[in-house]
Amino acid sequence: MKEFDYIILGGGLSGLSLAYEMNRQGCLKEKTLCVIEKRKEYIRDKSWCYWDFDNNKFKDCVIKSWEDFSITLNDKTVTVNCNKTPYRAIDSKKFYEFTINQIKSNNNISIIMDCDVQLVGEEFIETDKGNYKGGFVFDSLIDLNRYDSLMYQHFFGCEIETEIEYFNDEIVDLMNFDCSQNGGLHFFYTLPFSRTKALIETTWYSKSIKSKEDYQNEMNDYLTRKKIVGKINYTEYGAIPLDLPFIKKNNLTEKYLRIGIAGNLTRASTGYTFQAIQTFSEQIANSMRLSNKIIMPHIRPAKYNFLDKIFLSVMKNNYKQMPSIFFNLFKSNNNSSIVNFLTDRSNWIEDFKILLSMPKFLFIKNFISCMCEGVFKK
Repeated sequence: MKEFDYIILGGGLSGLSLAYEMNRQGCLKEKTLCVIEKRKEYIRDKSWCYWDFDNNKFKDCVIKSWEDFSITLNDKTVTVNCNKTPYRAIDSKKFYEFTINQIKSNNNISIIMDCDVQLVGEEFIETDKGNYKGGFVFDSLIDLNRYDSLMYQHFFGCEIETEIEYFNDEIVDLMNFDCSQNGGLHFFYTLPFSRTKALIETTWYSKSIKSKEDYQNEMNDYLTRKKIVGKINYTEYGAIPLDLPFIKKNNLTEKYLRIGIAGNLTRASTGYTFQAIQTFSEQIANSMRLSNKIIMPHIRPAKYNFLDKIFLSVMKNNYKQMPSIFFNLFKSNNNSSIVNFLTDRSNWIEDFKILLSMPKFLFIKNFISCMCEGVFKK
């Protein structure tokens, strides 16, 4: 059995971010760390986006940044300026390569690839490549097959390259609701990397994840309708659970902590996770460096979890009204308030103004429904 001071289960975004921060802040000069990852190799498999408040921490991994984004409904568009907090897109392969190169510079860190975790205890990890023991275990793994009532943000995207200049590469098309809303909240999302290349995604909020064929048909219909013709360079597919039932307010024990999506770092109403993971990793490493203890970071004020539960209830029960709700939300509030609210940084005045722009009867109705179902106690 191999023993380490720390074990990270899952070498994806959250696992590598934590390992990178622990190494960067000098937490592993006299301690050992093992990252256990199921995949055989790292390839480009995702694109992570976020509003940047931290002066471009991973600038070598950024594909492109934008200072404006738009929301479209019924051929009407609202444009939001975010020049103080640019919207950035991270290439996952560049991120993997950057963080792993930094981690590999420390001989106290081991990365075990192509390794399937079979049993997880607070100290003891059983895998198909042998058993491991950790003084402390950080766990980013989720078995979604155990749950049948989750709400997901699920999507299929393709990077398309056209022969003619088709895209406005200065504005992100964040939500284009001019599409079918049957079966859940649905929009198209476009990241224009240049005038001839963009990542376009069909995105849903619903309980049912579609087949890749269904996503592909939606994408083909959208490209045909928009008269976009070009070469497909890359595709990505994913499903983010938004209301994991097993997550508690404090999941830290003396020897175990959930991280990443499994640690409730995804903003339930939006699916955004990247920035929260970075803040979480920085605070964990900082507490280890300063006090030699692992202290549970306080990433998101409780008010957002409360508001998001109501928001998810509206998405589930009144999804066909959500496009107009989102459109009016962006139309009725100033730019900084919107971005602050979406990134867990809004003050109570901004929250109050945003709540005033919501359809009050609908949200009160879903608030009462959540109360009756005991949602706030879960």
